[in-house]
Amino acid sequence: MSWFRRFRRGSEQDISEGTRTVVTGDTGLVTVDLDSFGPGAQKRLFGEIARINRLPLFEGSIEHGFSKQAAGSTDKCPRCGAVTRQHNANFVYATDIAPRAMLAPAGYFCSSCPTVIVDEELIAAGMKQGFQYRCVVGIDYGGKKDFEIFRTWNGKKPIYVLDENHQLMDMTAEDELRPQRSSRHKPSGKKKRKMEREARRRNRRK
Repeated sequence: MSWFRRFRRGSEQDISEGTRTVVTGDTGLVTVDLDSFGPGAQKRLFGEIARINRLPLFEGSIEHGFSKQAAGSTDKCPRCGAVTRQHNANFVYATDIAPRAMLAPAGYFCSSCPTVIVDEELIAAGMKQGFQYRCVVGIDYGGKKDFEIFRTWNGKKPIYVLDENHQLMDMTAEDELRPQRSSRHKPSGKKKRKMEREARRRNRRK
């Protein structure tokens, strides 16, 4: 009996209706949409998913996040060099509509410091259809403790973008908000003095 069928017992909904399979090369990813399931069924599903992929659920603490691409490798921590261990975790990520959470084996957690390397491609591939992936922002612990948002991302201080309803919609690095000026856009000394003279003349006319 498949693990999908086990959850049909005592429920009117077939869980297979909310599943989707994504095949990339020689690998396949099965996703389950939990939006229509109650907390009890979701908890049982979480346990079953962890059992099937044989990876423990992360229960530590996290402060620093790196994308798999930026880290270059998932074997060692990019901050301290210690070995990492792959875990399931409930990753919170921003989309074009609203933030969402996904339980996935997408994290390689440092064994020495509060750092994780995130496989964003896995999360983007498993995301619910109709949403556009933007970025991972932290980890949710299912009510066991407070949601933790990354204090740094790829070694930089992140700035989180909220909408008018204070929903987290995106993330950018602090230095990316500073305007980058090149020398060719800077006015020369002669042009700058001319602009100042013209401004003074305009002010006298007021």
